[in-house]
Amino acid sequence: MSLRMLLIPLLLLAATQESLRAANLALQSPKDYQVFQRVDRSEGTVRLQGKGSNESDVWQYRFEGRSAEGTDLPGTWRDFPTPMQKDRFDFWVTAPAGGWYHLDVRGVKSGTTAASASVAHVGVGEVFLVAGQSNAGNYGAEPQYLESGMVSGFDGKAWGLANDPQKGAGGKGGSFLPAFGDAMVKRFHVPVGLVPIAMGGTSVREWLPEGESFAQQTTTGKGVRPSANGQWESTGELYATLANRLSELGNNGLRAVLWHQGESDAGQARSGYPVERQISGQQYSTFLETLVKASRKATGWSLPWFSAQTTYHTELDASDAEFREAQSRVWKNGLTLEGPDTDALRAEFRKGVHFNAVGLRKHGELWAEKIAPWLEGQLAAPHADGPPTPEYKLVWSDEFDGTALDSTKWKHRYPGPRKDGFNDPSAVSLDGKGHLVLTCSRKEGRVLVDMICTDGLYAAKYGYFEARVQFQTQEGWWPGFWLMSNSVAAPDKGTGAVDDTARNGTEVDIFEYLRIRGDQIQHALHWNGYGKAHKSLGSHPSAPDLTRGFHTVGCEWTPEHYVFYVDGRKTFETQQSISQVAEYIILSGEVSSWPGEISRATLPDSVIFDYVRVWQKP
Repeated sequence: MSLRMLLIPLLLLAATQESLRAANLALQSPKDYQVFQRVDRSEGTVRLQGKGSNESDVWQYRFEGRSAEGTDLPGTWRDFPTPMQKDRFDFWVTAPAGGWYHLDVRGVKSGTTAASASVAHVGVGEVFLVAGQSNAGNYGAEPQYLESGMVSGFDGKAWGLANDPQKGAGGKGGSFLPAFGDAMVKRFHVPVGLVPIAMGGTSVREWLPEGESFAQQTTTGKGVRPSANGQWESTGELYATLANRLSELGNNGLRAVLWHQGESDAGQARSGYPVERQISGQQYSTFLETLVKASRKATGWSLPWFSAQTTYHTELDASDAEFREAQSRVWKNGLTLEGPDTDALRAEFRKGVHFNAVGLRKHGELWAEKIAPWLEGQLAAPHADGPPTPEYKLVWSDEFDGTALDSTKWKHRYPGPRKDGFNDPSAVSLDGKGHLVLTCSRKEGRVLVDMICTDGLYAAKYGYFEARVQFQTQEGWWPGFWLMSNSVAAPDKGTGAVDDTARNGTEVDIFEYLRIRGDQIQHALHWNGYGKAHKSLGSHPSAPDLTRGFHTVGCEWTPEHYVFYVDGRKTFETQQSISQVAEYIILSGEVSSWPGEISRATLPDSVIFDYVRVWQKP
């Protein structure tokens, strides 16, 4: 028998064993060429999700490759941080910024690999979603190709190298995305992930959430339907795609949305389209504001948007002053960040309204020139809002839209005298700009404040709780954002066992702020009721510039710990007195001599809440 004939059975056996190992393990995440948004300059988190056989004794993973800092990863096998749930696993692990990394996952049985799988290309870097119309999609004259090999695209199902045409966007030609991605890779030395969803010829009206109404039908008549009030409304199809991609990327799963749209709305009547379908610049700003706010409400965090100035039609109609002003207005109002001025790219960069090959490359460079300086600033500062890890999902929020407090979410707590003040519902109002205003004032010899709560309306056990707030300017009163259980005990009065916070609950003061302490905030826990058995634990960390502007304050509550954050910085952590019962939310203003003398305060004075949000792990 020849040597070849002897080897064939051995090769077949090896192939069969490898096939069996793969059959015992299936990875859903990460996908090949997937890019995960880094948390800071040096690292991010990668989701490991899949299904494996319970027959293995130990499950492990490892990353191999070189980080953005030029350090080789050790390639050490690490045990799964959480056990299998039946035959499934789903957890996040920290990895250095950089890539492409090679990921291996294995199950070990009696010292032998019983199951294995791998992903050849995993990145931790920067992720951007690209939306709008044709010049944000594949409508350029020539397809463009990557030079770096470090830019990946996601179409909602799979990741792959971001050569044109971009999967997920309309058109079959070229785009600015390869040039933009290459420029960002060159500047920041990390993989770049792009999520293209732009569709040619679309109006801003077509991108609105389903049911948003307006007087004018879109220029093309697409993306809308007649509304019940005799106007038109968005079908919401494009917004649904946007929302779905944001959901798939997860909490803080991308750096920003890049919005390039406007040619289909600016001066369409001049191009021969029906005059009655033309919107104004003011309408454009309003519609874009609606879209951006809806996306942020859906994601549950302050998702950054960049928006371009883009109104070019032809050399004879190269810019539209009204719509350029409208597009710049959203920057000036702080709704979006300033994107490139593509009207400056004239005939030498164009083939009609779309870009030629030179224009596509220049377009990508312009986007990188706008985003890179901002991104440097983001990398130099901590993340300011949202939960500390990506697996959290938004489960409850109030963005304080409208002009009246939402009675399905809040009710007034303890009306009447309290401490040195008087709780009066008139002290709480909505300003019509997305804020709740809690005011301290004097009236007829009383100092009026108030507190509201979700008792009986909403309560949660575990999660990440956050508010964005602008603090008061005067002493003598203080605001609070806290959690309370209806079962908080008073052991000295015979209710509940001492220190049994697992069943009794704990008052969790996510923040109290005393103006007399300047840039110092207070976190605290209280348990065993409020009599002789009362116990408490607290911290008074400093945080920059608390006396100015808005700040985010949050608390992660798990079965193991409480972790408090101010503007993304961890400020206090404890494993003591963990509540294991559902607790409701309280926003309060209180008056006493503790924060100074109210007689010295200039009233009225207010604390302003931009939002309150709750995230939980699935």
